[in-house]
Amino acid sequence: MKIAGVSMTYNDGYKLKEWIDHFQIYKYQLYCFVIVDNGSSKEYRQQLRNAFPEAIIIERETNGGCTAAYNDGIKYVLSNTDADSIAIIANDIKPSERCLVSMYEYLFSTQDMGIVSSAILNRNSMIVDNYGHNVKGFIVKNSDIGKRIDAVDPKQKETLLVSGGFNLAKREFYEKTGLQDEKLFMYCDEIDTAYKAKKEGFKLGVIANEYAWHWHISPPEAIGIRHPESRYMISRNRVYLTRKHLGIWQAILCFFYSGILAPVKVYCIGIKKRDKGLRLNAKYGFIGAIYGIRGKMQPNKYSFPLKTESNQSK
Repeated sequence: MKIAGVSMTYNDGYKLKEWIDHFQIYKYQLYCFVIVDNGSSKEYRQQLRNAFPEAIIIERETNGGCTAAYNDGIKYVLSNTDADSIAIIANDIKPSERCLVSMYEYLFSTQDMGIVSSAILNRNSMIVDNYGHNVKGFIVKNSDIGKRIDAVDPKQKETLLVSGGFNLAKREFYEKTGLQDEKLFMYCDEIDTAYKAKKEGFKLGVIANEYAWHWHISPPEAIGIRHPESRYMISRNRVYLTRKHLGIWQAILCFFYSGILAPVKVYCIGIKKRDKGLRLNAKYGFIGAIYGIRGKMQPNKYSFPLKTESNQSK
C-alpha cells in the first residue's frame, strides 16, 4: 500500500490545531504527504513547516484555488514517487482510524474501480451528510442524508460521484483522466471528476464501514456565513461544467435552474426575512450563471481570488 496524501492550504492558521490533531489519525497510513500552499504569508508558511516537518511542502506564488493547488500536488506525486494511489484530503477532514486503509482495499478490489470516497458525517455526530451521490444531468443529490451511519446498508457500493475534498484514486486514474479543471478555482470539481471517470470507463465507489467527518472550520469572522462569492462560483461552475460535458441545451436548462429559479426562490426568502445577505447571494447566483453559460471563468469582482484572504478557504 503506497498512498500519497495531498492537502492544500491558504493562511489557515485558525484551523491549524485541528488539522494537526486529525493528521495524527492517518499519517501512518501515508507513503508520503504533500502540502501545497497557495501563496500564504511568510509567517503562516513558517507555522506550516513547523507543524508538518516531514511533509513535502510546495509553495505557490499565487492563489490558484483548490484545483490548481491539488493539481500541483498530484503532478508532484506522479513525477517524483512510485505511489500507487493518491488521496485528496481537505485540511478540515477527520477520518476514522482505518478509513484510508478501507478505502484502499475497496479501490483495488476490482480493476475498473478508479476513485473512492467514504461516507461523510456531520461534525461531531454519527449522522450522514452524504454516502455517495445521485447524479441526473446537472442535478446532484446526496445519498442517505440524515441517516445514522450504523443504519446505512450496504457498507460498500458504487456511486455516480465522490466527495471532492476527501477521496482516493489509483495512480492510473489521473494518468488517464487528467488533472482538475483549473478554471473552476473551487467548487464543483467533483462533478467534473465524475464525468471524466465515466468517459474513461472508471467506476466510482464509496464505503461506510469507515467514514470521515467534515469539520467545516471557518475563520472567526465568517462563522455561519455563506459568502456571496461562493454562490457566484458554485452557480458559474455548475453551468460551465454542464456545457462542457452535456452540451449547450442542457447548459441552458441548468442556467434556468441555477441562474433563475434558485436565485428567485432565495431572493423571495430574503425579502420575507428582511435578510440582505440572502438577497445578495441570489444576485451573485444569477450573475454566476450568466458567466458560466458564456464560459467566462476569469477572476473578477464577484469571485475569488480577488477578495480578502478570509474568503479563500473551502
